[in-house]
Amino acid sequence: MVAGDFLILYGSHTGQAESISKQIKERSEILGLKPRLHTLDENEKQYFIENEALVIIVVSSTGDGDAPENASRFMRRIARKGLEPNFLEKLDYALLGLGDSNYSAFQGVPSKLDKQLQYLGAKQIIETGRADDQVGLELVVEPWIEKLFKVLVERFNLDANVLERLTMKVDIPEKKQVSDSTNGEISDSRIMPPILSPQPYDYPSISLISGNDKLSNDLTLRVPIAPLEYVTSSVSHQKLSKGRKIPWQNGAKIVGAEGAPYNVTVVGTALLTDADVTKPKYEISLDFGENSAFLPYEPGDAFYFVFPNPLAEVNFILDRMGLLDVADQICSLSINATTKKINPVLPIHVPTDSSLRYIFTYCLDIRRTPGRPILRCLADGAANERERRRLLELTSAQGLAEFNDFIRQPGLSLADILFAFPSVRPSADRLIELLPRLIPRSYSVSSYRGRRVRFIYSVLTFTAEDGRRYERKGLATEWLLSLRVGDKIQILLKEPTRFRFPPPLPSHSCVSLVPILMVGPGTGVAVFLAFCQYLLNCKLNNPQEFFNVPRYLYFGCRNLDKDALYLDEMKSYVRDGILTELIICESQGEGKRPKYVQDAIKEKTQQVYEFLMNSNNDIQSRVFVCGDAKGMSKHVWQCFHDIVKNGGNMSEEDTKLYMKKLQSEGRYIEDVWS
Repeated sequence: MVAGDFLILYGSHTGQAESISKQIKERSEILGLKPRLHTLDENEKQYFIENEALVIIVVSSTGDGDAPENASRFMRRIARKGLEPNFLEKLDYALLGLGDSNYSAFQGVPSKLDKQLQYLGAKQIIETGRADDQVGLELVVEPWIEKLFKVLVERFNLDANVLERLTMKVDIPEKKQVSDSTNGEISDSRIMPPILSPQPYDYPSISLISGNDKLSNDLTLRVPIAPLEYVTSSVSHQKLSKGRKIPWQNGAKIVGAEGAPYNVTVVGTALLTDADVTKPKYEISLDFGENSAFLPYEPGDAFYFVFPNPLAEVNFILDRMGLLDVADQICSLSINATTKKINPVLPIHVPTDSSLRYIFTYCLDIRRTPGRPILRCLADGAANERERRRLLELTSAQGLAEFNDFIRQPGLSLADILFAFPSVRPSADRLIELLPRLIPRSYSVSSYRGRRVRFIYSVLTFTAEDGRRYERKGLATEWLLSLRVGDKIQILLKEPTRFRFPPPLPSHSCVSLVPILMVGPGTGVAVFLAFCQYLLNCKLNNPQEFFNVPRYLYFGCRNLDKDALYLDEMKSYVRDGILTELIICESQGEGKRPKYVQDAIKEKTQQVYEFLMNSNNDIQSRVFVCGDAKGMSKHVWQCFHDIVKNGGNMSEEDTKLYMKKLQSEGRYIEDVWS
């Protein structure tokens, strides 16, 4: 075995676990260690977990508690029957779990993995970290990594002073004006293409640009060194031909997507609610056309929509880098010949030959809140010493809380940071290295009518406040709003999940025999309209084989007169015998209806209990929950939990086991987001 050898594994859906794993790998290499990096699912291909001495694992959970696509096989393999309790007795491990406490299955996968590793004889070298995206992942991630490296230094008999390689000393500059620039605004007499401009904003005395006195005067800041450089770009004098076809994101696979993007046509758009509600809802209809054979779907399935970053935002970043004038010229990427990074690889989602405009428009997520490694590199690009110091404070161990308060929680973008620190001129190479991949957004199908497919989405506006310097909507939804009938767009089929109808059934069973209870507040109802259309087709095609079993739909909105969706359509499913009952909730109504879906479920406690305890062993009842996770998912889960506990006179432990059994058997399935 190579001295200093150990394994780093990750299971990642959005890329955060992968990014953290790569940070751990790079820092380990700086200390002279020899880590290997793989996904969890590369077990028995690139490594055998039972033959390893030490493994560091970073893994997240998806919304319904399932493992990420690149970790699901591993989770099944180590949970298979027949493994002896000493299977991993030679293994030491450290585990960092990422999650979001909005979800009922918060930390589900990390907890299962932790328990199974210990059952198989593996031993912890550090307490498992459980990071929560709701309060800020960094609040747990950074201290956990710091503890991890102290353990690694001791384990591999390194000099304790070696950890100093990972940090740097920061001086306190002389007191002077925070910036030599004007509030981040662009002042230029040139005729410019559309460029994002900031709205005026007066920062409080303690804010993004100026920390508390203790932090500002701290002479012992523990600031991480910048990530190692490894990308170099060169721009030619030749413009990139408009007719040149570049494979979208270099042809790199999206985790959780099937195949490549296909072209489809927009055939309809509509506003479904009053325009002045907090979150207006819209419909967009697509014709899959000649590509419909390559895009098969069932109710419950979703598609990824490929979208660009906004032109004005891209132009602002290109201009701040001083590269707007050459943004459309051919840009070639290669590995920096002088890099100290071990075995560097270019980002797989960025073409080696395209243009800077293409890269920053289609490949990099410029809107996601920058992580601390990006801030660390922005500090190196600051001409103003006060700005540089402040950015370093925000990346320091002591500045973790202020980073969370002033950057993570308000959801600042890269542009917000650049507006706040006008002297910063970022390096294009560093941003290409560090900005996350621009991931398409997924939307569930809301119809089941062949090649013409309906989708529903809501739009939330983020006002210019709390450090946000410009008003914006969501990246994908703002683009969706701009689409018109006849536009061509690209979509990818999302890999099917358990949230699908019809569910897996015993052979020769009829789907109309399945009792279902659907909970879909807001746009969560979209997927259930597809369920109902599917059942309606079954009834029309074979009425003799259609059975009247309980099928309940719980729908919630704020105000029936302003933001209810498809009420007439849902009521028609009751008339046609597709739905047994439609239960409507109204959170801001006159009090005549239940306020929230969980209130309506509680009102029907006995009915719901009997539904959950369905005794037909062949065709068991199923609960589907879909919608915004913020509060809803946990409250609905708790509501069902209480109904089971009280109705069956169960203990708390038995109730939890029963609810987990419902999940594991695919009888309680969630598709929720935050």
